[in-house]
Amino acid sequence: MRGPARPWRPRILWWVAGFALVLGALLALALAHLRVEALRAGEQVTQALAQVIAEQTTRSLQVVDVRLQLAGHELRVMGAEGPLDTEAARAMLRKQLEGLPFVRNLWVIDPQGTILFWSNEGAADFSVRDREYFRFHLDSPEPGFFVGRVVSSRVTHKGIVVASRSVRDPDGRVQWVIAAAIEPPYFQSAWREMDLGAQGVIGLFHRSGQLMIRSPANEQAMGRDLSQLPLFTRLLPASPDGVLRIRSVLDEVDRVVAYRTLPLYPQLIVNVGSSVSQLLAPWNRFAWLTGGLWTLALAAATVLGWQLQRQSLRRRHIERRFGELAQAMPQIVFTTDADGTVEFVNERWTAATGLLVETAIGAKWEQLCHPDDRARVAAHRAEWADAGMPVSVEMRLRQADGSYRWQLVRAMPNHGSRGDIVSWYGTSTDVHELKMAQEQLERQAEMLRMAGRLARMGSWYLDVRSGRIGWSEQARAVFGFEDAVPQRLTQLLAGLPTKSRETVEAALRKSIHQGVPFEAEGEVSTAGGHWRWLRAMAEPVRDASGAVVRLQGAVQDVTQQMHLVEQVRQLNATLEQRIERRTRELQQQEALFRTLTEEAPLPIWTMDPQGRITFISRAWYELVGGAPPRWLGNEWIELIHPDDLARMREDWVRCRVEGCTFQGTRRLRARDGTWHTTTYRASPVRGEDGQIAFWVGVDTDITDLIAQETALRLANEQLQSFSYSVSHDLQSPLQRIGAFAQLLQQELGTELEGTRAAHFLQRIRANAEEMVQLVQGLLSLARVSQAEIVRGRVDLSGLAVEILERMKAETPERDVRWRVEPGLLVLGDVRLMRSVLENLLGNAWKFTSGTERAEIEFGGAPPRGEFFVRDNGAGFDMAHAGKLFGTFQRLHRQDEFPGTGVGLATVARAVTRQGGRVWAEAQPGLGATFWFTMPVPDA
Repeated sequence: MRGPARPWRPRILWWVAGFALVLGALLALALAHLRVEALRAGEQVTQALAQVIAEQTTRSLQVVDVRLQLAGHELRVMGAEGPLDTEAARAMLRKQLEGLPFVRNLWVIDPQGTILFWSNEGAADFSVRDREYFRFHLDSPEPGFFVGRVVSSRVTHKGIVVASRSVRDPDGRVQWVIAAAIEPPYFQSAWREMDLGAQGVIGLFHRSGQLMIRSPANEQAMGRDLSQLPLFTRLLPASPDGVLRIRSVLDEVDRVVAYRTLPLYPQLIVNVGSSVSQLLAPWNRFAWLTGGLWTLALAAATVLGWQLQRQSLRRRHIERRFGELAQAMPQIVFTTDADGTVEFVNERWTAATGLLVETAIGAKWEQLCHPDDRARVAAHRAEWADAGMPVSVEMRLRQADGSYRWQLVRAMPNHGSRGDIVSWYGTSTDVHELKMAQEQLERQAEMLRMAGRLARMGSWYLDVRSGRIGWSEQARAVFGFEDAVPQRLTQLLAGLPTKSRETVEAALRKSIHQGVPFEAEGEVSTAGGHWRWLRAMAEPVRDASGAVVRLQGAVQDVTQQMHLVEQVRQLNATLEQRIERRTRELQQQEALFRTLTEEAPLPIWTMDPQGRITFISRAWYELVGGAPPRWLGNEWIELIHPDDLARMREDWVRCRVEGCTFQGTRRLRARDGTWHTTTYRASPVRGEDGQIAFWVGVDTDITDLIAQETALRLANEQLQSFSYSVSHDLQSPLQRIGAFAQLLQQELGTELEGTRAAHFLQRIRANAEEMVQLVQGLLSLARVSQAEIVRGRVDLSGLAVEILERMKAETPERDVRWRVEPGLLVLGDVRLMRSVLENLLGNAWKFTSGTERAEIEFGGAPPRGEFFVRDNGAGFDMAHAGKLFGTFQRLHRQDEFPGTGVGLATVARAVTRQGGRVWAEAQPGLGATFWFTMPVPDA
């Protein structure tokens, strides 16, 4: 038997060697391709991070530029009013420094390079004439924004980045240079939060090659000249952004570096570096794993070849080797006869069940599993035996510790020469962990479906390019869709009410074009005709180019919440009125109170007379994090900003003594670690003895309102800058035009009488005067729009009499009868109310100039807060009343009644800002009545 078997040995070994070489070559090619893909993916992530950091840095520099421009404008205004006051200038600089945590100091430099003012620290009369950020503005004819290289501060001796902007006079000469000290540690701390790995690095370079900012920080590298690197010698001249692989000269680490030039500040370059070893770490692990598997596969192929070779010698030897191989398998290996009776099982059976192999021999395989699985396993085996198919079934097998574990049993039929099944060869693999994980996933999926049904929330997606919408089962139930489910965005929008459709379309446009999260809320009529209040949210998904291609989000039926919010609002109003006289019902209402406050959208809490929190609603935990009973007692103090605690303690002590409402604003640390500003209000609840039993409070998050207020304040400052520009840059040229025209007319004297030149000069003077009046009207409107409102009791009757008497004194030739109702008082700003009456009474005086018996009346109905100015002058057509209060809107020709068309716009702006409204009633030739409303003081 050995002689005939020898020719097989070289052939089998050659087959095994050839298979190993081919498989190894394929694996090497695949690993090489995966390595290239891993580096390419790292480059893409690094480029994305470089773009994000470049945008953040650009926005920070833009904020500094805006503050420098505002400071320059304030300096011009202060300089126009007289010599600059040091304290006023420093206060102005400190105000501009507010909200800029990355700027340590602002200072103003005169044209000789001497520092005049500092915001926080430093010394005046300090020369910086040699500094680049000052020399740049002397050499440049334009007042541009300049960001210099890292310099050592002569005050703190630390490295800083200085940004500067010049303030120039009308002739273009430098009046001052305003500079800002930007602290690199701020950006280092912000960049440190980005996950680039242990050897990742972020840097900001000057185009000259100087390293300005680096994270992680390296003080020795700050300000170092790296202009000889390929980034500056070869790559930047060719492209403003790109990727390179380089070994760092600072720490000798190989990195993939993405660089990007700031679009608005080309002298600055951001680079982000990711360690090559870190990027290739997953690939290295996979390569080692693949090599190990290849080695194991080669070993297995060798063993199988050896077994095939041995099979050619004799069958008994093969059976013995099969038994040894079966014993080495990690699964249970068995053979049965045609009826399923076990004939062989390996030792893995004993290791798994704790029973001897002999207990399984001679038994049916289904008799060895869990009693609940026996009938199912027997049915499957019989079905597949009739069909002659392989068996694959899951069953539970009893273990040595008495527990049952899931096994995946696979058996192959062995057909005889007549085609019938003579035996089965099978394995039993332990799949218990996999089965448990699958069941857990199914339970979690069912819980998610149940949560969606309970919360009335479902998921949806929108393909932006095709307009196709996908719905989950819960989302269809929320909308009430049954059979006709909209598959396109146009179909969905067509079924929405007009108001809701406009809201959804606006939010979609903003999300798709600007990439902001989508959020819309409105009423929708379902397919069954019921009205529901729905809230939809989604996050944009971008492609490789950054374009939004998909919206993925959820929709929730918030009808009950909206009703509940309204009910809670009404209940709170009722509780404030009735809580003092119904304290004996407090115990009965406590359960209802807790239920409602737990569902309320605003954080509601109760506090005992000593200031310890006794109850907090669910909304509180959603805002600040944690879970009950955390934050009870005095733990809530940890959430209050340290700067607010002293003021709150003073208010609390006063309210405990006086029994007043404990209210104000405070900053709370939210679950994400940021500070949210809230307004809080807590009312005392007294017992039958008149003593305070506890306090009921509510917080309202006004963080977004404060951000809007900041934006509005910046817009007002810009509007104020525009007003000053109009005042100084437009009025002076117009006045000079009129003055020179008058001088020219006087110079020529009688030579121009009766000529067209005299007519032209007169027209020039008239038009210049009209432009001056228009500019003054705009300034008046701007002052009304920006003036800070100081409310108080205003005597409208006294103001009206004063204005009418002044107009009578200015035009004594006019015969006007006027009447003012006495005792008309309002709560308002006296300056704004004077502007309102001057414009309304002035219009009445002007438009009665063509009336023989002119009459003007000022009166009102104080109980309703309504007041009027009536005249019997020219009047107007009510068909044009809609544009009456617009800027530069006139209903009469200039030659009939001169004016600028700004007066009524000023009236509307002043009244509206004080919470009132204004309207008019008139007829052509019969006069006009102008009405306005204002709050009136209590008796």
